Amino acid sequence: MRQLLWIPGLVLVVGVLVDLLVTCIQAGEGRLNRAAQRLLYAGLHLIAQRTRRRGVLYWSTPVLITGSLVVWTMLTWLGWTLIFWSQPGALIGADSGQPATFLATFYFVGYTLSTLGLGEIIAPEPMWRILTDVAAISGFFLLTFAITFIVPVAQARADRRELALALHRAGPGAQALILNAYTDHDRGLHSLTVDLHSVLNRVDAAHMNTPYLHRLRDHHAQDALDLHLPALGEALLILFSALDAEPPRGLRRALTSVDSLSRTFVETQGGPLPPPPPFPDLGALRRAGLPLKSDAELQAGLHAHAELRRRLHAMSRAGLWDWAEVAEPQGTPPLNTRAS
Repeated sequence: MRQLLWIPGLVLVVGVLVDLLVTCIQAGEGRLNRAAQRLLYAGLHLIAQRTRRRGVLYWSTPVLITGSLVVWTMLTWLGWTLIFWSQPGALIGADSGQPATFLATFYFVGYTLSTLGLGEIIAPEPMWRILTDVAAISGFFLLTFAITFIVPVAQARADRRELALALHRAGPGAQALILNAYTDHDRGLHSLTVDLHSVLNRVDAAHMNTPYLHRLRDHHAQDALDLHLPALGEALLILFSALDAEPPRGLRRALTSVDSLSRTFVETQGGPLPPPPPFPDLGALRRAGLPLKSDAELQAGLHAHAELRRRLHAMSRAGLWDWAEVAEPQGTPPLNTRAS
């Protein structure tokens, strides 16, 4: 049986390499990375729910990135250990000349992958010497891909923060976004469509290329994409379904970006979707003089986009936000002034 251990070892080494290629180069996410991150994220989310502390999710970035790197490293390490261990005498002690034990083989593979090349254990036969070189090269590739995996996260998180902060200051909340744009912005409702087009495209493209970004949470509400993107989506749907006037230019394009981001979120998170959130009460918008259709027409329009609203609802729940925080114009002083 020992001589067949090279088979599962090779499967592990090749599997990690394919997972790295898919995750770091192709637009998508490898199966190993997805499984490891979903398990770790589920644990963090459970702790946050039980303790009722959203701040726990802030640790998702270091925990998930470190978890992925550890899984790739340990599986590669184990795979090469099984390959070298499968042949008795493939490795021997440099001084003693005795066959290496399993732990010694594990140690040899570790310093080979890290390209240290200590030389305490050697491969006496040419084939195993060549495989030692191949193992060292795979370790170099592992390090290179690890850097490729980490670096894009910083830029993507900066774009996410830019979008979330812009929406936080323009709202917060779906109806506050509409009302403040309509009454207090020199570009009116276009500030929710045309003005956000560039950053929405960047954020959408980043999450399509690296879907695991949807699992990374922010500590403060002003930076939370899982709070402000659903608010923007709900605001755009209200305008699309209820505005009794010419829609702002770029509305469909902005909705398409929000829809795309919500789809990659669902693909990344997995699991069933919650029901659509409740229909909004547009009383504050009507009192502000915004030309709106009847409630029946609003509900018909939102019902046609029920699937998108379910995805937006799931996104807010993933960040442990209540839908009232997403949709209602609460906590915005300008709103209170106008309502009175």
